[in-house]
Parts: sequence; structure tokens; C-alpha cells
Amino acid sequence: MSNDFSLENARKLDREDPLKRFRDQFHLPHENQRNDIYFVGNSLGLQPKSVAKYVEEELETWQRLGVRGHFSPPRPWLSYHQLLTETMADLVGGQHNEVVVMNTLTVNLHLMMATFYRPTDKCNKILIEAHAFPSDKNAVESQIRLHGRDPSECLIELE
Repeated sequence: MSNDFSLENARKLDREDPLKRFRDQFHLPHENQRNDIYFVGNSLGLQPKSVAKYVEEELETWQRLGVRGHFSPPRPWLSYHQLLTETMADLVGGQHNEVVVMNTLTVNLHLMMATFYRPTDKCNKILIEAHAFPSDKNAVESQIRLHGRDPSECLIELE
């Protein structure tokens, strides 16, 4: 790993990047004719150029079939988690029986804390990023309250 953080070296690394062919498959945010450097991936990563087509297809399926879209090929909504499991496991480096795609981040936070958060007098704090999505912070606060604790004492927001 090089310690050369120069713009010239960055451009060289970009030219040599074996994944560079994927760049053109995404919309890069730009404002005032300026391309941004985009490191966000936890919520909204870069939008694939193909996504509008797929969203339109699902909207058309919803319009045409209504609730029957849950069961209709080619992408039945009810079993989406099964359709995505192998691909997601490969993406994150997990085994196919270790990964599931489901819910939203907020719902998954609730499920995770309902399963694992067991506060004691000595161990009861939850660390969350400052300015997290309000629904995520509310999920954490509600789990703290569920255990009879005070979020002002048990929730630590990291700036």
C-alpha cells in the first residue's frame, strides 16, 4: 500500500483499477457542473443507471396486478428475500445460509436489539452516530425504554 496521496497517484490508481468498467453504470452526483467524490454507501449509494427501468417495471406490475404482484413472476415481491440471498451472500462474503435481505434498517435495528440488547447496571449503553435517521434513533430509544432504562443515560451519540 502506497503512502502517496497525490492527485497524480490517485489518477494512476483509477486508470489501473480492475473495477473501473463499472463506473459508467452509475449516475455520479453533480451540482454546478462539478462531479463530487462520493463515499456514501450506507444509505443511498450511487444510483445505477438501470434502476429507473426496474422501478418502472415494478410500478407497472403493481398497477396491473395489485396485490397479486406478491406472487407473480418474474420478480414476485413475497419471496424477494429468497431471490436476493445468494447474490447478497456472495457480495458480502457470507455463506448462503447466513444472509437474508429483509425489511428496512430501522426494522432490522429493532429486531437486532430485541434479540441481543440485554442491559445490566454495568453494561447498558448503546452507541449511535449523531444525526442518525430519526427513525433509527427512535428505534434505539424505544428499545432502551422497553428495558426500563432512560435514553438520556443509556444512549451515547457520537459526533
